[in-house]
Amino acid sequence: MQLSILRKTLLSIALFVFSLVPAKSQDNIQEQFNDFYENQTSSWQEYKLVKVPRLKNFWNMVADTIKVKEGKIASARAEVSTLTSRLAQINAELEETKSALASSEELNDSISFMGILMSKATYNTMVWLIIAGLVAGIASLYLLYLRNSRVTKEARINLAKTEEEYTAHQERSRENQTKLKRELQTALNTLQEHRIKI
Repeated sequence: MQLSILRKTLLSIALFVFSLVPAKSQDNIQEQFNDFYENQTSSWQEYKLVKVPRLKNFWNMVADTIKVKEGKIASARAEVSTLTSRLAQINAELEETKSALASSEELNDSISFMGILMSKATYNTMVWLIIAGLVAGIASLYLLYLRNSRVTKEARINLAKTEEEYTAHQERSRENQTKLKRELQTALNTLQEHRIKI
């Protein structure tokens, strides 16, 4: 956009300079001719008479004016040429700057991850997928822990019940054994008393 404005401005200046230079020289030469025609010529019938030295003098003035104008035109052309070369240089610098900017933007929009150059969007997607995978893994481990904890708790409760039942069974077995021993002893005592009496 800046380049377009600069081109238009330079073109406008060049056209303005070239349009003014010939117009002014035409006016100056026309004024000189009018002055020469009115003041330095004489009339004879329908002709104008001019003395040769005056005509040469007028021609020298016209030649000097043309030289000055040609010098101004050459100067303006040199300035336009300078501005054109400067514009070309600015265009080259602009292209170089655009290239550097594109390279910088590409570098800013990319990240090196594990030695792989990727865009930030791809990197963000990959990081979020990794985070989601880790969260899913942690959640599944936590659920496994809760399930195992519940199973372990149930196993402890069952173990405690089994131990109580075992203890109760042991107690009943002792009581039965003690009872049976007593009965056996009573039977043996009774049997021995019967043997002694017989």
